[in-house]
Amino acid sequence: MPEMPSGQDLESLYTLRAEDLSAEELERWTGVVPGDESILRRLMGPGPKLLKGPRGSGKSNYLKRAFYRLKERDNVVVAYINYSQHLALEPLMLRSERAIEHFRQWLIYKIIIALEETLGDDTPADLKLLAKAGIAYINELQTTIGEAPKDTPPIIAPADLLGRIERWCGELGKARAVLLMDDAAHAFMHQQQREFFEVFRALRSRTVACKAAIYPGVTSYSPFFNVGHEAEEIEVWIRPDSPDYLNAMQSIYRARFPESLQSAVRPDLITMAAHASFGLPRNFLNILSDSVGSFEDDDEAESITAPTLPRLREAIRDNADRVRSLFGEVANKLPRYENFVSVGEEVYNAMIGEIRETNRQRPAGGPRYIGVALAQPWDADLTQVFSLLEYAGLIRRIGAVSRGRERYEKIQVHTSLLLAENALSQGRNPSADEANKALARQSADDFVRRQPEWLFTTDRASKCSLNLSPCPKCGSPRVSDDAVFCFKCGTALTEQSVYIELLASPIDRLNLPPLKLQRILELTNMKSVQDIMLDDGGGQLRTVKSIGRTWSARIKARADEYVTL
Repeated sequence: MPEMPSGQDLESLYTLRAEDLSAEELERWTGVVPGDESILRRLMGPGPKLLKGPRGSGKSNYLKRAFYRLKERDNVVVAYINYSQHLALEPLMLRSERAIEHFRQWLIYKIIIALEETLGDDTPADLKLLAKAGIAYINELQTTIGEAPKDTPPIIAPADLLGRIERWCGELGKARAVLLMDDAAHAFMHQQQREFFEVFRALRSRTVACKAAIYPGVTSYSPFFNVGHEAEEIEVWIRPDSPDYLNAMQSIYRARFPESLQSAVRPDLITMAAHASFGLPRNFLNILSDSVGSFEDDDEAESITAPTLPRLREAIRDNADRVRSLFGEVANKLPRYENFVSVGEEVYNAMIGEIRETNRQRPAGGPRYIGVALAQPWDADLTQVFSLLEYAGLIRRIGAVSRGRERYEKIQVHTSLLLAENALSQGRNPSADEANKALARQSADDFVRRQPEWLFTTDRASKCSLNLSPCPKCGSPRVSDDAVFCFKCGTALTEQSVYIELLASPIDRLNLPPLKLQRILELTNMKSVQDIMLDDGGGQLRTVKSIGRTWSARIKARADEYVTL
């Protein structure tokens, strides 16, 4: 009988976000993945870099590891800046004429505060004063929703900040500075995205280098920012078709799964979980944590047991539901793309249906179709749909292949969806060995080849338009995303705050286990996402039976992520 896992073992499995880990925890709980050191060298070296990958692909992990390693060097000033709270400024963006100015100062003072936190006692006097003023300013910006701050710190232009950082490096005897920017530019409003990349572009010299984590599909660059010329793009995703894929996922498993249970876990179940995770470490950890037993006791560790095949299948279905839900949330957080999200749901369901039907024609026991190869060229609106699906992690575009005179783009569908929807045509409950054999070989022949018109029908194409709110007075449609006044009656155009709506969302949007959700609603007065966020330390959550320290932290993390990403 395996030894019961300790609370520390469980914490390594349930802590999903690298931002929450110390340097020691990050090194101890990070599995070795091929290409790791190459990515870290580029993040720690000179020159601007953009770290691109879908949610849960490990971007924050790389940035934090680079941060902790650079802190140990005597010749580098380093700062880790997290911009995840950007949506808190969105109400102000809709109300104030000086909104962009405040946003620019928010970007700049977040850097100043991060520099002061890293330098500690070595902080130059003027940097310390600026950081003190910036803390008060940013706190007011992020907590007085929609209201301009009463007091503002000294206005600092990006070029001015660059000069100051270079001077501080000289005063401290440092050769250079590296600014690591997490959660950057993936869901900012269009105006914010353009402003961010102008600041990013301005903070570049032989001494200062910026590195930013971005998402595929939803990042809009400024007119003067050219990827490749202004910054090198680094792809972060463990490709499921790479020869080292299973070894990489096994490394993550050994680093994060409770050591006391590892000897009791069937290797074929870990392989099946690895395939189902679609190369996303956070998905892998979610599947593993959901498959180790039920968590309905006050003492959470007491009910942890090794995964079984039925529980693993259920965990994979739960992960598929989370992925779908995440894509649906895009319409809430980026309302202008609501119509594209609706079409996207039709598109990925059509792909899954076609993969299922085609797999039924393949011999039992052999490889299975895992995606669609779509003939090029595509309509620009279909490209936008695919970009949003990539952002949420439902699909990945993994390269082109030629067949005769035609060129096809391979689009792989999230493996959890394929397994949950029986798209492999192996029956409702295939064995782990059957699923693993079907997914083990991935080649150009394992993609269903189709023309774009099959997927992007005339009806779907007609629905692809930006969802722009009409004039509140006369109801005339808005002519463009940047329009400020109604073209017909001249009334000022307004938009409803996405951030305020997200805060007011009911807690069932957080995809909590049904019993825990029911108990929270029955035994506490917490009804909205904002209520969860305001529960300092998770004290009120922990009064609920079956919610202890581990689960209260998970629930609060889900609430924070819901309103920030």
